[in-house]
Amino acid sequence: MEESNNVIIGIDHGNTSIKTNTGFECKSGFTILNDEPITQRGLLNYQSKYYSIGTERLPVKMDKTKDEDFFIITLAAIAESLSYGSEYISTIEKDITLSVGLPIVNYGHLKERFKSYFVRDKIFYEYEGKEHLINIKNCFVFPQSYSALLTRYSEYKNVQLINVCDVGGGTTDCFKMENGIIDISSCFSLPLGAVHLFNAIVQEVLAKGYYLTESQIQEIILGKEPVFDEEGISQIAREETQQFTNKLISNIIEHGLELRINPTIFVGGGSILLKQYINDIKIGYVEIIEDTFANARGFEMLARQQLLKR
Repeated sequence: MEESNNVIIGIDHGNTSIKTNTGFECKSGFTILNDEPITQRGLLNYQSKYYSIGTERLPVKMDKTKDEDFFIITLAAIAESLSYGSEYISTIEKDITLSVGLPIVNYGHLKERFKSYFVRDKIFYEYEGKEHLINIKNCFVFPQSYSALLTRYSEYKNVQLINVCDVGGGTTDCFKMENGIIDISSCFSLPLGAVHLFNAIVQEVLAKGYYLTESQIQEIILGKEPVFDEEGISQIAREETQQFTNKLISNIIEHGLELRINPTIFVGGGSILLKQYINDIKIGYVEIIEDTFANARGFEMLARQQLLKR
């Protein structure tokens, strides 16, 4: 993670959760508190405001630079990464190189905006009772999905043509890769992600007079039976998930990806969540990269490579 006095941190800013290359993950959101709470867990104090990080999920945002929300969550992710595998030292000012990502379809027009959003000096804050003074000196921005593949690049670089589908919280981003190179003309994004599935299930269950949290919904989708299952709530969730997955695969095919002949690699947290449902459709050779942190790890690897070239 560290290169001389510069700390390199890869962060995946998902609409559902935020993840780092060091293995930290939390919901992409927070609760603003009027006063300091009794627990320091996940507590961020920045510019005289208290934030309980990861307690609530923010609405889906295609452009995360329009407000400070994702910067605030990033401060917590940086603090978690700085404490990873080492003793915390509060007196040292740290220079940070962030490595982050954008969906391929948004990469061109949001890259510079995303970079400038993060680069700042003399950022002082407290996280879980520990003081931090950091300078975000540089920010690399890379394409999502492709970065996730880097963690397994040696396995795919010589494959003539593969499909790549990144099922995220707010969107599903897809492209073809030929002999290890992205076919830019094939890139597209679908407004279908895990958040849309969660919302659909919540609405169906509400019609029965019950309310499920997103965590409970994920448990049911992954095959775990709820403690109480009044009026077939788990069955409703599974049926909605199957319908969502069928719709997702149909839309991917309609946008020009040949899934029956060419191998398809699914990445992203949504792909892991829907693994069994995707496999049940039997659309051809499918592999699901079951590493929630694959994008973040790929970002960190790419940043390190860029710094070595300088």
